[in-house]
Amino acid sequence: MRKCGKCGKRTRDNAKFCPNCGESLPQIKVEEGIDKEIDEATLHIDTEIREGPPRTAIIVMDGTVEAKDARLLRTIFREIDEKEVKNVVLDLENVVYMSSAPLGLLVSYATEKKQKEGTYCVFLAGVSQAVGGTMSVLGLVPFFAIFPNLDSAIATLGL
Repeated sequence: MRKCGKCGKRTRDNAKFCPNCGESLPQIKVEEGIDKEIDEATLHIDTEIREGPPRTAIIVMDGTVEAKDARLLRTIFREIDEKEVKNVVLDLENVVYMSSAPLGLLVSYATEKKQKEGTYCVFLAGVSQAVGGTMSVLGLVPFFAIFPNLDSAIATLGL
């Protein structure tokens, strides 16, 4: 853990932006997992697949998720599905903003996975206040099982 130089809030070592004030933080971790063209100034995504059972993808997002990033997320979800992953955990702790296009994509993907598997398969962890507030206003919270942080999601899913 490290502290934001602007507001002093503790952030994860791999955070690019402070979840409290949005201040850009120097990057100290190399990206691993599914590599995609990302505007590193606004968004950073790490993807890891755990064998489980069940096979689970963990997607850690950091920064702002704009409408232009929905295509990237769709590609990541397609690649995850091709690898026959059942559960998907999205860690949104360090997401300071998410526009409506990626939110709509998340709802669509969660609905498709639930219909296919018969149960919740898309989980959100560490939803920041900004993103959670938007989801609440738009009535999107019931589409997901939400955990307070990534560690609790991992523990509950038995990973």
